[in-house]
Amino acid sequence: EYIVRVEPASQLSKREKEMGMTYLPRPKRSLKALLRGGKRLFGDPKPLKPLVAAEWLEEDSFYNDYVGENRSQIGGTLRLVLQEGKKRQIRRMCRELLGMHVSSLERVSLGPVLLGSLPEGKWRPLREEEVR
Repeated sequence: EYIVRVEPASQLSKREKEMGMTYLPRPKRSLKALLRGGKRLFGDPKPLKPLVAAEWLEEDSFYNDYVGENRSQIGGTLRLVLQEGKKRQIRRMCRELLGMHVSSLERVSLGPVLLGSLPEGKWRPLREEEVR
């Protein structure tokens, strides 16, 4: 499970241009493409698996769809739960499918194990209820 802060992507990155991408989609708030799965990321031969869960947090303070040139008001915070993920997959999904740039990405749990305040690079023994 991840908490992802996003904002509208304004232009292609240098890496995306080198890959041959010519445009990013208009920023949108619909998460159907992530929940359905089957879409392919640019240059990736395998389709994406559907996400277990995807939802906007703090929904009331944002517009439902991109309207006009007021891009600053459609960013927000997402909660995403993946079945299986690859390196940079969340960042690429947000840019290529939602037209959003990820400004922060935090993993909050790994399956039933809540990470809580565990510092980066540290470990702890599993509790009895976490072992299945």
